[in-house]
Amino acid sequence: MSQKKRTSLDTIISPVVEDPLPVAQAAAPAAPRRLEPSSPATEDVGIKKHTAYLKTPVYEQLRRLAFEERRKMHDYLIEGLDSVFRARGLPGVAELEKESK
Repeated sequence: MSQKKRTSLDTIISPVVEDPLPVAQAAAPAAPRRLEPSSPATEDVGIKKHTAYLKTPVYEQLRRLAFEERRKMHDYLIEGLDSVFRARGLPGVAELEKESK
């Protein structure tokens, strides 16, 4: 009994996509090609990602507030940062965004 070949970690990390073949070439096996990692769209517009770890009650309250007021949770985080900056005499979020354009 022959053993199945094990999947390598490289195959899992870099997914292989089969090239679509016309019906006339269907008999010939297609050479697999690797997908190139795509850069996030945020890099093009000068946006950096940051993760915020929130305790469950804080997260739930923020989520509820955003739902009730039909806003995004992100809007409240930016509003909070704007308040922190202004309380310390620093330029607010709007001024910083104008400078970066």
